[in-house]
Amino acid sequence: MTYETTRLFFRPLEEKDAESLFKNVYRDENVNRYLRFDTHKNVEETKKVIKEFLENNQEIYVLIEKETKEIIGTIEIADKSLINQTCAIGYLIGSKWWSLGYGTEALKQTISFLFQHFDYQLIETVVRNDNKGSAKICEKSQMKLDGISRNRRIDKIDGHRDDIRVYSITKQEWRNLS
Repeated sequence: MTYETTRLFFRPLEEKDAESLFKNVYRDENVNRYLRFDTHKNVEETKKVIKEFLENNQEIYVLIEKETKEIIGTIEIADKSLINQTCAIGYLIGSKWWSLGYGTEALKQTISFLFQHFDYQLIETVVRNDNKGSAKICEKSQMKLDGISRNRRIDKIDGHRDDIRVYSITKQEWRNLS
């Protein structure tokens, strides 16, 4: 399944995306600062991770900038619960494209896509407390801060415990935006 915005095209992750994702996202220390895995040192690491994602049937889309046809990031739909009608969204965007509105554009469109095409009643995103840019993306996408989970993550650089912010939007809240 694919979808798009004015500036972005979304399509499922493929093995052939390794080179671009390594170059634009996975070797980017600014991006990986907020992730649980380490910055990739070579494209082989990226190929291995993509292969694992695909083998585990993870639902990950690449974000392609329409103007340049360049892959600038990924967005994942995870923690899907049919019983509770909920899912979570995680996203990565190369720092070269930060502060250009791509994160908000991608998150808003993915939220709309999921509510329009699936029976989800709530979509959430988890953000490290020190990731102010990602928190702004959630807020600009009309997600509400549900709360802060204290000491939830261990910082991989200095080992301190870090809080996470949980944001969500319900289908009814999304409908009311229209």
